[in-house]
Amino acid sequence: MRAVYYDGVTADRHDIDVGLDGESLQVGTDRVPLAELAVTDEDKERLVLSRAGSAGWRLIFEQPIDPEFRARLPHPTRYGSWIDRIGLAKASLVLAAVAAGVLVIGYAAPAIIAPLVPESWERNLGTAMVGDFGDNACRNPAASRALAAMSRRIDPATGGRAPITMTLIDVGIFNAAALPGGQIVIFDGALRDTKNPDAMAGILAHEMAHVRRRHVTQALIRELGIGALIRLFAGDVGANAQQLVSLSYTRANEYEADGDAIAALGRARIDPRPTAELFRELDKEDGPDFAAAEFLNSHPASGDRAKRFAAAYRPGTGYSPVISASDYKAMRDACPLKHDAEREKEEAEKGR
Repeated sequence: MRAVYYDGVTADRHDIDVGLDGESLQVGTDRVPLAELAVTDEDKERLVLSRAGSAGWRLIFEQPIDPEFRARLPHPTRYGSWIDRIGLAKASLVLAAVAAGVLVIGYAAPAIIAPLVPESWERNLGTAMVGDFGDNACRNPAASRALAAMSRRIDPATGGRAPITMTLIDVGIFNAAALPGGQIVIFDGALRDTKNPDAMAGILAHEMAHVRRRHVTQALIRELGIGALIRLFAGDVGANAQQLVSLSYTRANEYEADGDAIAALGRARIDPRPTAELFRELDKEDGPDFAAAEFLNSHPASGDRAKRFAAAYRPGTGYSPVISASDYKAMRDACPLKHDAEREKEEAEKGR
């Protein structure tokens, strides 16, 4: 076949004969391996080939080209060499299978890795995270005793399990969250908006279940990755604790935690109906200004949870309050001064 040839050394045009010789292309007196050639341009009028390692090397064929001769020459690379070899349709199936495998591994890996993390690492991280709240932690002896009594009633920590530590946080939003290492933080806004201690017991039982099943570490692995997790466990808390409080769990984690919470309330003979009523109330509220918006964003639909807790009620069980009314009052009054001052300031600013 005739072709226009530029050798890449001079700018001279050469009209030469080109032929196939095994796995090479005979270009004048030169033999060029087909593997070194690539399609630079191809349209209805011409085919342009380039050669690896020779920037100005060009071989230009005018169309039409003999089909058998063209079949031996390189073809344009559209999507990548291996995709072009097997075809776009097959490549799409391969990529979809790989993506599905990555998703499965990403979903399953946290549950596999979390039990391998030493509990001592989790305790150190949880303690550091609680400490990161600094002055926002409420230090009230009466409230601490009431919290401990509530914790023992819901989760007796039998069978060698370490007790769960609860800390009140002087933040006026409706939330409670499990942290690594058996730590749970309860934001004061949740206490102020939850008047029934048994309703609060249902919320805390749910968070305790996350602790016992090590869902917290699973969430850290899933959302931060192994590298960031190791840095955290090594003492580099780095991220603000309030950001880590907003870790999200899988639907399976949340369903397990609610099931464990219902079972815990049943063992302790704590009435589940106040928790159900609380979720019904939360389900009626919406909007970004609602105090419980963060809690709702990080947990399953409240209406469904209300039905599940309500269905757990068993008449004639002999339920009793998780703690006394006076103990719960001590918890709710644990950090009132800061909120009262903030309210006064907000009201003063509104009156200007």
